[in-house]
Amino acid sequence: MSSELVVDKLTGRGTSGVITVTLENSESQILQQGLAKVTANIKGDGTSNADAALNVSGVVDGSAGINTLTISNPFSAIKSAVPHMTNHDSGYNRGTAVDDASTSVFILRIFQSNSGSLLDADTDHSVTIHGDLA
Repeated sequence: MSSELVVDKLTGRGTSGVITVTLENSESQILQQGLAKVTANIKGDGTSNADAALNVSGVVDGSAGINTLTISNPFSAIKSAVPHMTNHDSGYNRGTAVDDASTSVFILRIFQSNSGSLLDADTDHSVTIHGDLA
């Protein structure tokens, strides 16, 4: 039997920010903990695709392969966020890392895995960050 739920808003009954979802094997998770709090698509030169941005207040280009992402609504503490970044280029020879410098600033790094030079024009990357907002 299938059913459909059509709503405009979800609010926890006991606590407004707590909605429990039952997962496989009768495990449960609070819905808000599984939602991305930040999404961004960034060119290597520090420009951001505004259509793909959520909770992003700015991006600054550092040196080649380094961008600083500042978010609008900070996380509850440093190291409380769980970031993930993917890189888009035609070389398939890049590595990525995200460092949380504070509750609202993340350093995005792209590494070249071969001996060639890394140029900002060669790449763009997408990042999602999960965690508890302040």
